[in-house]
Amino acid sequence: MKNEKGFTMVELLGTIIILALLVTLAVVSVSGVLNSSYDTTYDTFETSMEEAATSYLLEHTEELPNEGGEVELSAAMLVEKGYLDYMEDPKNETANCQDESFVIVTRGEDTGYNFDLDYKACLICGNYKSEGC
Repeated sequence: MKNEKGFTMVELLGTIIILALLVTLAVVSVSGVLNSSYDTTYDTFETSMEEAATSYLLEHTEELPNEGGEVELSAAMLVEKGYLDYMEDPKNETANCQDESFVIVTRGEDTGYNFDLDYKACLICGNYKSEGC
């Protein structure tokens, strides 16, 4: 009998199975990191929209809602007027997020000279939609 060196079929199969498991773990891990970064981007967009609405209303006080009322400011208008940067969908770089998105500004009961304003961003970006939209 010759002394042939090489892998047996069982050894090759075992190696392939181990490699397949490692690749699967890597793919799951990377997809989790990507989804987390997408969520962070969407949260940042919502915060930016609320801050842009605040800046806009500081300069356009005539558009403030009356006590107990609300006003809707579109993200497209905030981008157009320079209060908000263009928001590109992180999952689809050819799509934008401002066409359907908006901020609802609700005015509660004022206290003296302090306005009681509440800002709620509604981001609609591809398949993502803010809670409560």
